[in-house]
Amino acid sequence: MSRFDDEWRGRFERFGRAHHEEAEVSGWSDAGLRRRLQLFATILPRLALPPGARVLELGCGAGTYVRLLGGLGYRPVGLDYSLPSLGRALAADPGAKGDYAAGDAYALPFHDASFSMVMSIGVLQALSDPERALDEMVRVLSPGGTLLVEALNGLGVLARGRASRDRLRGRPERVRTYAPELVEGWLAERGLRMAFRPGVYLPPRRLPQMGRLLDLGILTRVNRALPSVAQALAHAFWFVARRDGSSAESLPADRDARASAPGR
Repeated sequence: MSRFDDEWRGRFERFGRAHHEEAEVSGWSDAGLRRRLQLFATILPRLALPPGARVLELGCGAGTYVRLLGGLGYRPVGLDYSLPSLGRALAADPGAKGDYAAGDAYALPFHDASFSMVMSIGVLQALSDPERALDEMVRVLSPGGTLLVEALNGLGVLARGRASRDRLRGRPERVRTYAPELVEGWLAERGLRMAFRPGVYLPPRRLPQMGRLLDLGILTRVNRALPSVAQALAHAFWFVARRDGSSAESLPADRDARASAPGR
């Protein structure tokens, strides 16, 4: 494991020990978690999960999505390499809406084709070898299953500005960002077909009041008129794709969808 991976594992273990709030356990702001949850609620009907589907959340943190999915009748499993974070997840789920496991993204402790959906939010940014993790996600995904993975937008205005500033100051890369087309290429190489790609839009942490503009749906209108501008403003993208190998209907094709989630 690389130094980059070790540093992030240490951070998540510190977050799990130091914090009780679910957002902080995963290193999010409250607004960042709230907007992602709203985005998830928006797209969940489009995922067309079968009743009782087995779902893996890789990097579950305090288990927010696990409890949500379990409450809807699915069979979620939350996996994390941070034992303190898993402790928070178990404490927050006394009714056992989901199962939890300790494990690493590079070597998932599950059989092949074990899950109807694999989701991973806020993980690729903390990995030195994202393609290796994607290999594992696809391995445990059943044919016809759905993958939902988040990647920070390397073409975003804020990401480019941060990268330029860090280079000028000689600072090492703290998080990994990716061009959206690169991630789509990785998924295609692994036999997954893109369905849609909503954007995650967050206000700057120091300007949370800008979140009100997002709530008005301004970015939806911007995307229709100037999609390149909307892409530059996205903090991250969620890549939703289906694994080939099933005669089941594919997810609705809408690669240019940019859902403005009502800000890390």
